[in-house]
Amino acid sequence: MDEGQIGIVACSGASNTGSYSDLVARKLMQNGRAKMLCLARFSVDEVFAEKTKSEYKNIIVLDGCPINCAEETLRQRGITNYKHINTTDFEIIKGKTPVTEEKINEIVNYILDLN
Repeated sequence: MDEGQIGIVACSGASNTGSYSDLVARKLMQNGRAKMLCLARFSVDEVFAEKTKSEYKNIIVLDGCPINCAEETLRQRGITNYKHINTTDFEIIKGKTPVTEEKINEIVNYILDLN
């Protein structure tokens, strides 16, 4: 694993905001800038959570709405060394804002600027 690689955990919820989270994470992964980590796996695999804590110094948690399911899931596994981002912080309104490549790129660029 590349020391500078981002580990990204994304909400992939049922709304447009979850779609944004998922698509941003996948774009970062496809560009070789991040490794997408399965959110559901953190709920059922304590070993995976422990391995993630030791392997990733740079974790981004990308939630789709203020409920913050992804962040809460990691917290419940004792993972606290992450940067948290919510797609609604980018003027995306749950259930209303259409998913666009322009907005996906805005969030991708924001994440890359953090690192």
